Amino acid sequence: MKHSVKASMLSDCTVLVTLLILCSFLLVGCIKAPSDTNKTYVERLSSTLDVAAVEPTPLKQLSLLPPAPLEKNNITLGIVELAGISHCKLNVLISEHNNQLGKTAGAASQLKYQINFIQSAQVCLNSIDKNSFIFSKIQKAKTYKQTHLMHYFNTMLFKERELNQTWQLTSTELSKEPAGYSDTLHALKQLVAIKQKISSQEFDSINANAIFSALEQLNKYQFNQALIQSARTQVVLNNSATKFVKTLNLNDLCPVGKNNKKAKIISNVFQKFYLKDIQPYQAQLTGYLEELQPLYKELWFKQSITSEPINNLIKLKSSNNLLNLLKSSAKNHVIWWQGFYKTCEISPI
Repeated sequence: MKHSVKASMLSDCTVLVTLLILCSFLLVGCIKAPSDTNKTYVERLSSTLDVAAVEPTPLKQLSLLPPAPLEKNNITLGIVELAGISHCKLNVLISEHNNQLGKTAGAASQLKYQINFIQSAQVCLNSIDKNSFIFSKIQKAKTYKQTHLMHYFNTMLFKERELNQTWQLTSTELSKEPAGYSDTLHALKQLVAIKQKISSQEFDSINANAIFSALEQLNKYQFNQALIQSARTQVVLNNSATKFVKTLNLNDLCPVGKNNKKAKIISNVFQKFYLKDIQPYQAQLTGYLEELQPLYKELWFKQSITSEPINNLIKLKSSNNLLNLLKSSAKNHVIWWQGFYKTCEISPI
């Protein structure tokens, strides 16, 4: 009897858990993307005026360029030579890298290894005879790695998913209450600090551990990809909405001495959807971009792996960068409505 009761309770629990999971999926499916409001806004204008809407231009994929192969490095340390520096941390570092794990290491691990090698090499060099053959080999290897460290950094940008997906199209838009902004900001600042120290050849002060700390935060939230996707989407939707309203004849909407009922209706649509919903969301995206776009520029701009379309989106003080495109597309749309209210003599409030 007891067994049947327990089985019944377990069965009930299983059903309950299944229902909760199904409900959660249904709720997620019901959550509207912010761009749905833009579409509803134009649809309401179109249906009210019985004028066909303008279809938004599809977003184009942004591509990175593969890093050029490095010139071959023929500097190697044999078993006997490694034994000669057994007192150095460098010995352990090289041995670990030469095993199977090191051979299959990802781009971020490779970058971390190069940094650790450079930092450990100098300590080791200080403890061995400057006239020895091993001293010369380690010095040459260190110089090679310092010279090509930016290549390893850019390879990480190109290969690591947490970074290269920044520019890829996604179905995910940034929500109106997103998580991860402050962590993403901190992670990008960590990576920018590493790159700046590479550029200024301050190799000994690079925090190699920050590489995986930053990647972990970027992977957790995927904030950058959603932000860029959302901003690009809003620019396209602003432009198509503006193109649509510019097809309207204000004299037809607001004939002198006649009823302007339709003008008042579309004014309400503008206030309900654009002013109360779309505009605040775009202001939110603008705020994020104002903080993050300079960091995107520090990491990606004019690098060997960065294509021209990406360069254009992150070039500071350019009317065509993503931040300014978002601002100008919103401004152009509001300008049309300002003309509408002036011509139709309707109060926007």
